[in-house]
Amino acid sequence: MISCAIVGCSERAPEQTVLYTGTMSDLQTPANHLDPRVKTAWRLEAGLAVIVPLMIAIVFPALASMMGIPGWIALAAFALMMGVVILVVGIFPEIRYRRWRWEVREEEIRLREGLIIVTQTVIPMVRVQHVDTAQGPIMRALGLSDVHIWTAANKHTIPALTDEHAADLRDRIATLARVTDDGGL
Repeated sequence: MISCAIVGCSERAPEQTVLYTGTMSDLQTPANHLDPRVKTAWRLEAGLAVIVPLMIAIVFPALASMMGIPGWIALAAFALMMGVVILVVGIFPEIRYRRWRWEVREEEIRLREGLIIVTQTVIPMVRVQHVDTAQGPIMRALGLSDVHIWTAANKHTIPALTDEHAADLRDRIATLARVTDDGGL
């Protein structure tokens, strides 16, 4: 059980403790989803990454027969590569999209992401040093931008927001973190 005095869910006097009966994940799961078009971007990026191995897998059976390699080995290699393509291009982007959540609060930024291992990150606003937006060619074609949040230790990204939403969020985080226009504090 978590006391409301600890999590700040009540304005009661300190001597009155009300217990929260939900789970920690109820309190910590960020509320916002990414733009659904990110699945298309992730699929295109993954497709570009697997195109060379896929071409090798397509050509391998013909080369294998000329080299005397049994046909079942060539077929198994091709089937394995097709399985990888289906996972990387078809299934993984959907899972990533369903797991990705973000939320910007007055005191912190919460991120949840991951394919197999789900990571939840809390970035205190006082640690934010710089915030910017960026987009590559695929994201630009889809009208999406990433928001990069820089701390002394790391760069964190909220991917695939509409261009307007990303600019507004960048400005909001900069205001909450009191970051100047030149990126500094």
